[in-house]
Amino acid sequence: MRCIYCNTPLAAIDYCPGCGADVTLLKRIVRISNLLYNRGLEKATVRDLSGAIACLKQSLKFNKENIDARNLLGLCYYETGEVVLALCEWVVSKNMKPQENLAEEYIARLQNNKNRLDAINQTIRKYNQSIEYCRQGNEDMAIMQLKKVISQNPKLVKAYQLLALLYMKHREYEKARRLLRRAAAVDNTNTTTLRYLTEIEEATGKTSAFGRRRPRITERLVERYEEAEPEQAGAGALRYVSGTETIIQPTTFRDSSTVATLINIALGILLGGAVVWFLVVPASRQAIRDSANQQVTDANTELAAQTARLQDLQEEVDGYVARADSADQERDKALEKAASYEDLLAVASLYVNGEQTSAADALSGLKADQFDGSAKTLYENLLGAVSSSMFSQYYSAGTTAYVAGDYATAAEQLQKAVEADPDNTNSMHYDAMYYLAFAYYNMGNTDMSNDLFSQIITMYPSQASAVQGYIVQNSSGQQPASQGEVSVEGQDTYTQDQSQVQDYEEPAYDPSQVAWTDPTTGLHYDMYGNLLG
Repeated sequence: MRCIYCNTPLAAIDYCPGCGADVTLLKRIVRISNLLYNRGLEKATVRDLSGAIACLKQSLKFNKENIDARNLLGLCYYETGEVVLALCEWVVSKNMKPQENLAEEYIARLQNNKNRLDAINQTIRKYNQSIEYCRQGNEDMAIMQLKKVISQNPKLVKAYQLLALLYMKHREYEKARRLLRRAAAVDNTNTTTLRYLTEIEEATGKTSAFGRRRPRITERLVERYEEAEPEQAGAGALRYVSGTETIIQPTTFRDSSTVATLINIALGILLGGAVVWFLVVPASRQAIRDSANQQVTDANTELAAQTARLQDLQEEVDGYVARADSADQERDKALEKAASYEDLLAVASLYVNGEQTSAADALSGLKADQFDGSAKTLYENLLGAVSSSMFSQYYSAGTTAYVAGDYATAAEQLQKAVEADPDNTNSMHYDAMYYLAFAYYNMGNTDMSNDLFSQIITMYPSQASAVQGYIVQNSSGQQPASQGEVSVEGQDTYTQDQSQVQDYEEPAYDPSQVAWTDPTTGLHYDMYGNLLG
């Protein structure tokens, strides 16, 4: 013991040899702390761990440097399954006294056994998870977790108490009683355990055997019986006087009859068989049934847990598969976009090298929605630069096919020529639409030809008279009489005056006076609503 003022070792006197301070109160406090430590040690010896923990805590309140009390408190915590609290006490003890401290050995033993330490950590996590299950109302999962905790850490009193409380809630009092007895074997004075046992006794009316032992005759009582003088009580009985009590012992009855002996043996055998048949056999059968039911319950619980685990794993796998599919789609899109960018760069290279026709052909296979940002700007610039070349190429191919009578090819090429000039800036745009309309007309596709003729009339009013007469007026698809005959495979035969394609007689009115044309009848009206022609 050292002085709290100058840290000088104290002697038997009531003052400090170093500073002269009065240390009477200090020594008294230390004695009280040691007294509480001794009480805690006595309680821990008889496994009154709750009482020992309470005494040791009081001892440390008086003297926090009582290393023996702190180490013993850690051992009590360890015995009740509270390994974390035990480690905390031992670590504090080691920091207070680094040398020759048993706490260092306790910590080393626990840390060297990695399997034991991992099992303790698992039990702590499972116990906390079971508490969370109880709060969520999922009591079946909580019971399953607590069973695992008890199997891994059979000294954790709190786990026994919580599991017993869950059994009590479900009115399974015998299971709860067994668990509480096991908890009492670890800490036989725990107030929570005793309170739960009392509640079970009140609910079942059956007294628990825990803590109730048969009274044994003390040596003093034996001596009193030995000192008692026997007296004859009459009729062959012996009488003993022990203090104020009189004990009468009857004489032993003896029967030497052989028949009586055989009868007694037979009765004993019959009685033993009846006891076995009516008591032992039903109890064994009931035990077997209980064991089978318990195994079925455990199997069902384990199956439910494995099913839930399998479902979670399946959901996880499905999530990974979905993410993999999404990644594959994104990769395909990225590869497709990269290929489009490479094609666009190839078109740009052709254009720079002066191969405008090749650049126009390559650019026709690309779409504007394949690009974004600067690539889309480059596409638009190239499209504007080669559109004239593309128009000329498609227009030349279309008109050549038209003259040769290949109206399907002509329609395809002329349609591309019209699409290559969406702003109608090329001087040959009218001619492309003109020949495209007549290509559809000669193929018998009057819907497309009527639509193109209407567009020509709208876009080029001055040329309306050249195409107005070719708009089909009835639903049967008949067209104005003409000379010549054109046959297209898969279509009906139609007649046409080829001279009218190039030389159409001007109407009797000025085309510039046309303000509106009826799309159904083909009649023309001026700005005042007067009919022309």
